[in-house]
Amino acid sequence: MSTPIVSKSKTTRKPSSEWNRRKNQVPLSDRGAFQIEEAADYLSRSITTVRRLIKRGQIRRLPGFRDIVITKAECDRFLREQEDIGKLAA
Repeated sequence: MSTPIVSKSKTTRKPSSEWNRRKNQVPLSDRGAFQIEEAADYLSRSITTVRRLIKRGQIRRLPGFRDIVITKAECDRFLREQEDIGKLAA
């Protein structure tokens, strides 16, 4: 018969809420970027519309983030482009 393996270490792990994670205290909007909800407010569009614009390639998101992050400069570019189209149509 084999004996059960017993851990020699008696320390327990901290719960994940107590892990020492690096958090950036400066909001994205102060750093010149928005999450999708903030971008939708800034553009005066719905979240669904902003997702659709990203999918169509009319707005570019920042790569490498789990959440959708859009720069303020990209939002401004999109709004300028929409103004230019409105001027041409008039």
